Amino acid sequence: MLDITREEERMLSGDYGEWTARAMRLIIKLGELNAADRLVEISRVHLSGVSYKTVGDAAIELLRDMVSDGVKLKAYTTLNPAGMDFSRWKIMRVPEEFAMKQKEIVDLYQALGAKPTLTCAPYLYENKPDRGEIVAFAESSAVIYANSIIGARTNRHGSIDALAAAIAGRVPLMGLLLKENRFGNIVIDVNNEKFEQSDYGLLGLFLGDKLAPTDIPVFIFKHTPTIWDLRSLGAALAASGAIAMFHTVGITPEAKTMNEALGGGCPKEKIIVDMRDVRSVIDKYFSSIEEPDAVFIGCPHASLDEIRKIGKLLHGKRIKNNIDFWVFTSRTVFNLIRSDPIYDIIKRAGIKIFTDTCMVVTPIEEMGIRYVWTDGSKAAWYIPKFAERKIKVEVKSIKEIVNKVTE
Repeated sequence: MLDITREEERMLSGDYGEWTARAMRLIIKLGELNAADRLVEISRVHLSGVSYKTVGDAAIELLRDMVSDGVKLKAYTTLNPAGMDFSRWKIMRVPEEFAMKQKEIVDLYQALGAKPTLTCAPYLYENKPDRGEIVAFAESSAVIYANSIIGARTNRHGSIDALAAAIAGRVPLMGLLLKENRFGNIVIDVNNEKFEQSDYGLLGLFLGDKLAPTDIPVFIFKHTPTIWDLRSLGAALAASGAIAMFHTVGITPEAKTMNEALGGGCPKEKIIVDMRDVRSVIDKYFSSIEEPDAVFIGCPHASLDEIRKIGKLLHGKRIKNNIDFWVFTSRTVFNLIRSDPIYDIIKRAGIKIFTDTCMVVTPIEEMGIRYVWTDGSKAAWYIPKFAERKIKVEVKSIKEIVNKVTE
């Protein structure tokens, strides 16, 4: 058994309630399975397992029990997207029964003390850790962003052990929380001369079945990617390959040089990638769609810059009447974009911006949608799986999408 403090002994013995004791038992067992020697205190958690589509009635029963027993979360805790926009779920054509169940889930989380941020990108505004800070994030794209782009430290948590961490305010000191486990072990040399942002997501999918979940790739790019390019890359790596961290030499915090990224060691392999490899993913995984029922942008949730980019591409055009063009973002970003002149252009074009949710965890299979274009490889990877293969998806760049669906 790992070493625990006197305070942690009291938590484990039930002095702070049965749910705290249960949380401690789970966390300690997780630590023992991964050779941790102690626990560390944390002050930030981000929970997945919020959409009724993904967690169902079992989560409602669990949360009801916790609330009735007076459980309060110890750490500052934010929530992942729910299955609908809470103010406009009818516009989204979400069934009422689903909406009522979804509302109860978020109400119960709030009763525990969680913040209803309802975004997969809390690191932008609502729950942004510092470099080197240990946190417990459960959203895969938030995990890889926190580790790789910010330089914070989190393991890839599931919804239950992240909830346990929020209750106890502790995690085992193991895995990517330890410096020696954060060095890269495989080099990816990418000729990204003609890449769009969507191509970085396809790159992540291309590498997903070539890397092990424990791998930490180190990227070398011919041209410097933007932060949003790297975010798309990371989200796809996390979705298709369960990767929790990567380095980009000269860009990410722990990779000022190749030597630093590798921790002075040698990579086990070097993979060379070009546009042909990246584009091969489209034929391998996705459908060819002549015209979509819907366009979904914002997986991970769209940033202010990404929404502005859409507006600048419109040039007074309108979306074709038979196509739903939906952008998903956080409440914070939506409030910012509403005060931007570009918002009127987007509204006049017929684009709808939704908050609180995303296309992956919304019941889109019940909305009459069957064919989707998206710029997000993470979305394209998950939508068919979560919709029981009832929906076909194709990945295109934002520029190509706007050009094809406007008139």
